[in-house]
Amino acid sequence: MDEGLGNSEEMNPQTNDNNAIDEVKGDVSVTDGAPSLQEQLCMKDQEIAQLKDRLLRLTAEFDNFRKRTIKEKEEFRKFATEKLILELIEVYDNFERALESAKNTEDVSSIVKGLEMVFKQFVSILEKEGLQKMECLGAEFNPHEHEAMMHVEHPDHEENTIIGICRPGFYLHSKVLRPASVTVSKLPEPSLDDKNENST
Repeated sequence: MDEGLGNSEEMNPQTNDNNAIDEVKGDVSVTDGAPSLQEQLCMKDQEIAQLKDRLLRLTAEFDNFRKRTIKEKEEFRKFATEKLILELIEVYDNFERALESAKNTEDVSSIVKGLEMVFKQFVSILEKEGLQKMECLGAEFNPHEHEAMMHVEHPDHEENTIIGICRPGFYLHSKVLRPASVTVSKLPEPSLDDKNENST
């Protein structure tokens, strides 16, 4: 009769399931010394707080750097021409001396010679800074470098040739700083006789 009933554990499937669950629990039990979930969350919160603090410090440092850069640019803009101004002051001094000398002499040639020397000094300083005067007389008109003030008929020049300079132009390091104001040649209008000959 006992054999007919069989093993009680086999007849009770719930008991078998409980045993299986206990085995699984034993397999996935927390290793000794490993941080708990609460401890892991606490560590992550600390990391986030540290990252936030670092971000705030970096933001403050960048803002200080930006303000310092703006200030340095303003200072540079103020004093970038300091060296040029110092050289021009020497020209100023020489002009002042030339004017004083002109008041006390009647020798026009010495006055002209003094002014020429000061002018050469002035031009030399500007050329050293990259300024170059345009040499455009006799050249073809270029709207990117020249400004036509007037067109004049001139039979000895090809059309669109610069035959006069009203105001010189300048380059600064090969860039057009100021276009030259020029007079440009144009071909003469055909006379009435030429028109009649062409019509026939």
